[in-house]
Amino acid sequence: MSGEVRIGDVGYLRDGHFCFLFNTMLGADDPVNLQQGVPDDFVVFNVPQPPLHWENEITDTQLHSKTVRSMEVAATMPMTETVASASVGLRYQCNADSGALLLLKQPAHKTVLDCPLHIKKYMMTHLASWHDFANRLGIGLDEKDIVFISGFLKATVWATAAFSNNSDSAELVIAGGCFVPAASGAFRVSVSRGVEASVASRAGPQGRVSTWTDGADQGFKYDQCIFLSYYKMKCRGMLRRPRVMRAAAGPHTLPGKHDDDDYSSPDIPSSLSTSSASQESKYVERSYDPVNELLDYILKV
Repeated sequence: MSGEVRIGDVGYLRDGHFCFLFNTMLGADDPVNLQQGVPDDFVVFNVPQPPLHWENEITDTQLHSKTVRSMEVAATMPMTETVASASVGLRYQCNADSGALLLLKQPAHKTVLDCPLHIKKYMMTHLASWHDFANRLGIGLDEKDIVFISGFLKATVWATAAFSNNSDSAELVIAGGCFVPAASGAFRVSVSRGVEASVASRAGPQGRVSTWTDGADQGFKYDQCIFLSYYKMKCRGMLRRPRVMRAAAGPHTLPGKHDDDDYSSPDIPSSLSTSSASQESKYVERSYDPVNELLDYILKV
């Protein structure tokens, strides 16, 4: 195991998880890189400036996709108990086939390596050896599957839920645990109406969720990665000159901080080119996983 995600990590995404291969900013003899080794002709990535860091980049305690609407606080009641034992819960409604939400107990901090020209040049130079290294490990990746971590948002405690809805009457209810402290019992997510709706949820780390006390200094590290910013290889038709693309900068539910032409809202899972090898050229794209992509990740795990 590589522990928490670091700037300069190289790896791949599998079922919503980042899978670590090696770190480009640590030496080959660093304990982190001794786990699996490093590619042939490995060269440490020396950056011109340290990563930038912003505390409290996300201060909202609830983030959700555009398809999810937060409703008033709902009264929830276990089916086996009386009305007198009803407790408070958070209620949401999904107005499309699917939606996702993220709950935080503390603001999320952002770290980013802001030297895109250096990253792109380094990745273009070494990607072939990274690909060979990954496949010597038996993983079976294409070059376009390999990602270089250039930034992330990290939190202390989190919860996610994905909502699959085939009925416009279905509602999602969250109750219990540290996220709804007024409700008794452990953290739980359920569908209050709509028999055709389904929900998948996770919260963590479990040790923190179960021991959280509002108003107290928990002393927890910001080591829980909730969003990744990364670069990856893409392919283009050979008649078009290769160029570097940059994609979106953050969760679409937050106020836009990068509204220029270099940033757009990506659809990461569907954006890969399917050109044949004889008609491909390569470029590096910068990608950022927004809140909307939570749905794909949660439903796969």
